Amino acid sequence: MPKNKYNINQAIILFALAMLLSTIGLESRNLASLSLFWPSNAILLGLLIRFPALDKPSTLLILFLGMFTADILYGTPVVIAMGLDAANILFIATGRWVLLSNHFTRGHSRRLQALLHVFPASLLGAAVCALAGAIVSEHYFEDELFQAWFSWFSEQMSTSILLLPLVISLPRRDELAQLASALRESTVLPILALVLTTITGIWVGGGGSLIYPLPALLWCAISYPLFITCFLTLITGISEIILVAGNVLNIQGKDDLFRIDSLSSARLGVAAMLISPLIVALSTASNKKLVARITKRADYDFLTGALTRSGLASKLESLVTPRHRPKGFFGAVFVIDIDRFKNINDTYGHASGDYVLAKTVECIRQGLQQSALVCRMGGEEFLVIIEGISQPRAFLLANRLRHSIEENVIMLDGNNLSVTASIGISALNINNVNSLDESITRADEQLYIAKSSGRNQVRPEFVL
Repeated sequence: MPKNKYNINQAIILFALAMLLSTIGLESRNLASLSLFWPSNAILLGLLIRFPALDKPSTLLILFLGMFTADILYGTPVVIAMGLDAANILFIATGRWVLLSNHFTRGHSRRLQALLHVFPASLLGAAVCALAGAIVSEHYFEDELFQAWFSWFSEQMSTSILLLPLVISLPRRDELAQLASALRESTVLPILALVLTTITGIWVGGGGSLIYPLPALLWCAISYPLFITCFLTLITGISEIILVAGNVLNIQGKDDLFRIDSLSSARLGVAAMLISPLIVALSTASNKKLVARITKRADYDFLTGALTRSGLASKLESLVTPRHRPKGFFGAVFVIDIDRFKNINDTYGHASGDYVLAKTVECIRQGLQQSALVCRMGGEEFLVIIEGISQPRAFLLANRLRHSIEENVIMLDGNNLSVTASIGISALNINNVNSLDESITRADEQLYIAKSSGRNQVRPEFVL
């Protein structure tokens, strides 16, 4: 029942959104001409891509009804409204087919791959939509077929290039903190350059003035996150189209030398220009993801998810810098070794041993605070670094971890692979990464005592 209610609410929201966006477009239309700006097609298509839960067979019908209702309430005759809104739905359906023509994976990859197909989706969607719209315009508005088609095409193409990337790249809630951090570390110089080049284009005029902001947009594309770049291209493109429509920006000489009007020319020029920064932004985003994946592979153990030695060094390097820790890094070091682990590999095989390692690290993580660093030192030995913990609390925590590992039942293929662990503890007081080795050596000595004394016990270097 709750699921049905959710689906009904979802349909109502889509219907209302289609009505609202269509009304915005209708405010720039009268029955003697088409809309100056029609944002609904690109935005609604982007939402279907950005939110896969909305991408259902019934969605197109709901969107059509929302647009049609807006037209009827605005006073558009029923037959004309049906024809115009059918053309709009054709844009969404065609664009969706192009954007999702490959089997994309979920999450980031789906959005990134769809953004790579924005240009062909906009081009084909605008062409199909313009053909249907031009037929309606010729029949009911007595427009010349080619002029009507070109007017539809230029508007849909430019609007799609402006809006579609922005909607698809909308950040998720868990991405907002990363976006804010990236902006704090960025410079405002690319934006200042964008404003300056746009003003220069207005002052100089002429056909080339539309691309004056392009170098600044490319600078923005390599300086800012993808969503911010899409937002800046949207603002720049809309500003130029409005300036041309208001005769503030003159891009043509004598009108009789041109087969198309200034506004259509501006729309196509803007669409062509904005593809470049989008491609650069996508390449930059892809490279950053690739570097992040490579870094993660180098810094984290693939099997257990614990830090590698190099990953631990990188983490500590940032933690012990004077800016973050002016008085150094204090705490405790645990060296944890799984008892008789070799017997598991010899008896059940290395795959079973790998499973035990992963489950044991999972158990260790559950017993620690999130700020604790867990590193795989090699084989079945792990290092845990905890900041700001006293010696008595470190001993109690290590004993709790030992009990948790002992009580952690590990079953695989009907075999009980449960293990115990020995733990050596040392105090930690470091001002640089290299001084960690001394603490690890002392903890290792205590681990040796724990194992030689019967295993499954904790040995601290300090007296409690």
